Amino acid sequence: MPRPNRQNRSSLAEAHRWVSRLTTVSLEMALPAFFGYWLDKKWGTTPLLTVIGALLGFVCGLTHLLQMAKEAELKSQKNKNQSTKKTDSTSDDENQVNLK
Repeated sequence: MPRPNRQNRSSLAEAHRWVSRLTTVSLEMALPAFFGYWLDKKWGTTPLLTVIGALLGFVCGLTHLLQMAKEAELKSQKNKNQSTKKTDSTSDDENQVNLK
């Protein structure tokens, strides 16, 4: 499925996208620890499952954050390359005009 063109999105839509992503990451980090705490209380294994849940949540959240950073870097490089190509083509047009 092709990804939509985000250049035409409003700033509110872009902000909503980032809030959604950050909320997802924070829940990925917090929910496993809370679930581990709940299981610890239920089974009396305090603090074993809380620690395991916290570590699992940390790894999942950090992995997601790194993935988001990589996507942002690739997007930045893509935009930089497009602007460089646009500048180069403009320079070529100016050079051709100057040669005539």
